[in-house]
Amino acid sequence: MYTHLSPDDKGFINLLPLFEANSSCWQKIQLVATDMDGTLTKKGKFTSNLLQALENLAAANIKVLIVTGRSAGWVSGLSSLMPVAGAIAENGGLFYSSGSDRPISLTPIPDLASHRQNLAAAFEQLQNQFPQIRESTDNRFRITDWTFDVASLNTTELQTLSHLCEEMGWGFTYSNVQCHIKPQTQDKAVGLLQVLQKNWPQYSSDQIVTVGDSPNDESLFDRRYFPISVGVANVLEYANQLKYQPAYVTSTAEGEGFCELSNYLLRGVMNTTPINL
Repeated sequence: MYTHLSPDDKGFINLLPLFEANSSCWQKIQLVATDMDGTLTKKGKFTSNLLQALENLAAANIKVLIVTGRSAGWVSGLSSLMPVAGAIAENGGLFYSSGSDRPISLTPIPDLASHRQNLAAAFEQLQNQFPQIRESTDNRFRITDWTFDVASLNTTELQTLSHLCEEMGWGFTYSNVQCHIKPQTQDKAVGLLQVLQKNWPQYSSDQIVTVGDSPNDESLFDRRYFPISVGVANVLEYANQLKYQPAYVTSTAEGEGFCELSNYLLRGVMNTTPINL
């Protein structure tokens, strides 16, 4: 259980506990765009409660779209196995519609072979300065970005890596799992906005809630595009590292926090369903 921070603690501003949100905002929600690792998982695993929450949302006609930094190869299977409307992979790089193993590119890359070579060269440059970093095992399944493990790095080192990537013309982000070298314009919000415009243009911003837990979810908390956003409680660990902060925070962490949000959304549906007498 996490204790909520006051507005002045650890740099959080205007962040409210989920239970303080006006219940009317949940009644409008038609689509949940959510991160996966640390947001849907609990200690790296999906739980039975999480899978039931996803089934319940689907039954209530609330679409769930996963927006993850995981690789294209990993997400191609995920989108067809889970009760979701689809999944965005590699922090906004590709989109897999539910039941399809053919990705839709969200980041234009004219020559994939040279793109991968350039990413590898950028990683080698970073490794020259940080010899302890190790390439992630899932890079062989990636298309648009390059990843390495985050575990051995502190905040100062992560900031330095970000500056080095910027100097080389690359973008950089990280989660509780991995660091990502990526095209500068590629992020979760950019990819999500493309997918929404093409697939669900009927949804307004007050019908969408975005959910996350770490710095690579930061763009999903940008209230210019996503006014209703939720951080599961473990997002508080990154308080001083987020330029954009979620509007609300759950009282529980990881997948339990997502289930907490799901319960609020389902109550909203029940409150708007007419009763036949």
